[in-house]
Amino acid sequence: MEWSFNSETMELNTGGFCCNGKQPSGHSTSTDKEKQPLEKDLSTSIFVNHAAIAWHESRKRWVGDQSRRSKRKAKEPIISWTLGYEDLLATNEPFSEPIPLPEMVDFLVDIWHDEGLYD
Repeated sequence: MEWSFNSETMELNTGGFCCNGKQPSGHSTSTDKEKQPLEKDLSTSIFVNHAAIAWHESRKRWVGDQSRRSKRKAKEPIISWTLGYEDLLATNEPFSEPIPLPEMVDFLVDIWHDEGLYD
């Protein structure tokens, strides 16, 4: 197997068959007439990444169609801002609804600031 590089094409000579299905003419010396059909074939073929398409379709099913989602209205926080860290840990009762992560992070950072644990 022999690779040859020139400024316009890259050819692979395998002895009897070439990558474009034509018989190789000599080693890697091609004329301009032989290069034109190869370049034409390359320009008409379009690469389609089927894996990327499938991934995007799966992701769309997973996250849903963003254009159909209504804009989220500002809601009252689930955690009361008067609730302390000890109050939060003192009970095993679940919250009435899931707490969004940004809200929980804000709550903890505020408590840590108050206690001098977060600078």
